[in-house]
Amino acid sequence: MREKPNNEKPNIVLMFTDQQRWDTLRVYGNALIHTPNLDRLALEGAIFDNATTPCPLCAPARACTMTGLAAGRTGVFDNESAPAVDEGDSLAMRLREQGYYTQAIGKMHFTPQGQTYGMDGLTLSEEMRGVRTAGTAEEVEFDDYDRFLMKRGVWGWEKPPEIGYNELKPLVNGLPKECHITQWCGDRTVEWLENERPKDQPFFLWTSFVKPHAPFDCPQHLIDLYDPAKMPKPWRTGEEGQEDNPLLQEYRDAMEEELYSEAAIAKNKAYYYANITFIDEQVGRIMRALKEQGLEKNTLVVFTSDHGELLGDHRLWYKKLGYEGSVHIPLLAKWPGRIEPGTRCGEVASLLDLFPTFVNAADGSMPERAMPGVDLMDLLSGKKTREAVCSEFYVAPNYLLHVRSREWKYLFYQNGGFESLFHLGEDPHELNDLAGDPHYAEVKEALKSAAEQWIREHSDPELALGGDGKLKSLPYQGKAASSNPSGNPRPFSRMPWDSRVPPSTLPMEKRSWFWRAVDGDWSTVLNRIGGTNETQKE
Repeated sequence: MREKPNNEKPNIVLMFTDQQRWDTLRVYGNALIHTPNLDRLALEGAIFDNATTPCPLCAPARACTMTGLAAGRTGVFDNESAPAVDEGDSLAMRLREQGYYTQAIGKMHFTPQGQTYGMDGLTLSEEMRGVRTAGTAEEVEFDDYDRFLMKRGVWGWEKPPEIGYNELKPLVNGLPKECHITQWCGDRTVEWLENERPKDQPFFLWTSFVKPHAPFDCPQHLIDLYDPAKMPKPWRTGEEGQEDNPLLQEYRDAMEEELYSEAAIAKNKAYYYANITFIDEQVGRIMRALKEQGLEKNTLVVFTSDHGELLGDHRLWYKKLGYEGSVHIPLLAKWPGRIEPGTRCGEVASLLDLFPTFVNAADGSMPERAMPGVDLMDLLSGKKTREAVCSEFYVAPNYLLHVRSREWKYLFYQNGGFESLFHLGEDPHELNDLAGDPHYAEVKEALKSAAEQWIREHSDPELALGGDGKLKSLPYQGKAASSNPSGNPRPFSRMPWDSRVPPSTLPMEKRSWFWRAVDGDWSTVLNRIGGTNETQKE
C-alpha cells in the first residue's frame, strides 16, 4: 500500500457490467478471451480473486450496492415490484454530502421505476424497460437510449426481434456498431468526461453496461472473433436432473434448457465472450479519456458486475442460484498512489464493500446502522479479514442462502431444507457435493453458524431463521400451476408485440394490450406519446 499523495478528494469511477461471471477475464485464468484493457486495469491495480454478489439478480444487487445493505434489509428481492428504499442515506447522498457530483450512465435497474437513489444526473439505457413493463400505451416510457435510436430511425431493433430479453437463442445484433447499446454507453461516458463533468468538484461516475446480459446477441463487428468449437465446455457431472432438490429441474424447465443443442450452447458462449470484448473496448476508451483529461492520477476506478451467468454449468443458465457461475464476480480496483500495481487479494469480498470503500475514500462518514461491508483498502492491507461472505435470493416460496469462504461454499434452500457443500479449493467447478458426508459436518456447521450470525446482524431473521435462531426449513412447495392460461405462451421478457401464436387467433381479452389498443402497430405508440422513428439531425 502507498500513502495518499495529497488531501484532494479522489474522483470515483465505478464500471459495472450485467451478468458477467468472474472467469471471463484473462487475469482470472481465461486464456481464450480477449480483454486487454481490463487486464491492463487489473495489472495497474488490484485483483480480488474471491468477490461475490450479495444477491444474484439485477435490481437487488444494485440496491445492495447503493445502500450498503443486504437484500434482506433493503426488501429488494425482485426486479420489477420491489419497494422503494430511502435514498436519503444512499451511497450517492453520502458522496454528495462530501461535495461530489454523482452521475449515472447506462443500465441502473433501480426499483421501482423512477428511483434515483439521490444521483444528480442519470442518462439511462434500461433495455426498453419502460416499454416491456407497460400495461397500456399511455404507460410507455422511453429512456435516453430509446430516444437516441429514434433519432436514427432504428428504434425497436435493439435486439433481434426473434428473441426476448432473457432468451438463449444465439443471434447477431441487428444494429451497426455505432448504434449498439455498448458503444452508446461508452460514447456517453467519454462525452461526459470530456465535456459535461463539473470542473470545480470531485465526481462519482457510475457507468453500467447492459451486456453481457442475455440475449447473447453478438455485435456485428465481432461475429468471427471466437470459434464456438473452441469454447470451454460447461461444468457438468452427467447426473444433472437426478438431484434430490427438485427446484433445480424446475429451474431448467422454466428456462427451456432442453431446447438448446450443444452447438447452440457453444455459440451462445462465443457470443457472450464477444459482448465482453466489446465492453473491454469501451473500458479502454474510458481509461484513455481519464488520462487525457488529467484525471487518471486522482481517480479511484473499480470494475465489477452485479452477478454472474451460469452459462450451462450444471445444465443451468442465468443467475439466482448459488453456484460459482452465478455469484462469483470480477472485481478490479485501481487507485494510483494508494493501491500497489499488481496486487492480488484472496480475501472474500462483496459488492457490499463498495459503500464503505467509496465513502471512506471521500472522507465521508458511515451510517450509524450496522453495515456488512468492509473497506476494500482494509482487505488489501490485511487490516481486516473475513471468515465468509453471504449472498441471498428470495422469491416465495424459495429463500436461497449462499455462504462462501476462500475454500468452501455452503448452499441452503429453505424450500425443502436442501443443502449443498463444495470444497472450492479442490472442486472449483462444484461437481462433488459433500453436504451429506459426515467427514465434513464440522465445516458445514461452521459455515451455517457464520451465516446465521450474519442474518441476525445484517439481513432478515424473520424470513430466514426459525424460533431457535437456526436456518429455517419449510416443507417443499413445487412450482405452481401456470399463471398464463391465455393460450399465448411467450418466453419471459419479450416485447408487447412478440407472440408465439398469431394474436388474431386469440379472443380479444387474451391478446396483449399492444394488439388490442394499436393492432400491432408500434409506430402508433410512438406517435401517441411524442416519440419518432425517423432519422433526424442531432
